[in-house]
Amino acid sequence: MLENDIESVTIFEHTLDKIDFEFSGLHIKDIKELKLNIRNMTHFVVCIGGEHGYARVHTAKTFENLGLKPLELIHPHSYFDKTSAVGVGVQIMPSATIHSFCNIGDYCIINTGATVDHECMMGNGVHVMGSAAIAGRVTIGDFASIGTNATILPNITIGAGAFVGAGAVVTKDVDDYCVVAGSPAKYMRNNTPVFSQESLSQLFD
Repeated sequence: MLENDIESVTIFEHTLDKIDFEFSGLHIKDIKELKLNIRNMTHFVVCIGGEHGYARVHTAKTFENLGLKPLELIHPHSYFDKTSAVGVGVQIMPSATIHSFCNIGDYCIINTGATVDHECMMGNGVHVMGSAAIAGRVTIGDFASIGTNATILPNITIGAGAFVGAGAVVTKDVDDYCVVAGSPAKYMRNNTPVFSQESLSQLFD
């Protein structure tokens, strides 16, 4: 948990013409400009959410390779049991609850009001969206996404890269890179991670 205020010096966001909140730092929209300014940076947070856990992790690894250190953002109004462990770069939002003996991987997002019950194992780059309920002894693979208000019953395995739709009730294991939805959740289609390393590779040129 962060004990001191952190000043945000730079935001890299190439899809927006401007930042829509009060911000006194530098807004960078071009990868070449980011390369020029990155030597002034020490820490980073990657805020790529939704089903883009693969992109979030690989973007973060790029910044790690450039010598920057990831920040963990754990809201003071979340609950995180002392018997559980989290990896680097996690973001745990207000009113999120992580119960006992859980293991949360690197660069995961546990969103507002989500609940992760006892003895859950979560891979890297997982996104548990708002008010989702993960029951006890659930295993979630790398880069998987659990939709808003979804419910995962106990002892279920959610495969790597899987996507559980909003409001779904998952009663059986979900295979890798499958999209499921409904109550009970059923297979809809395959999920293909989207990420281009090409632009970030310019940081090393």
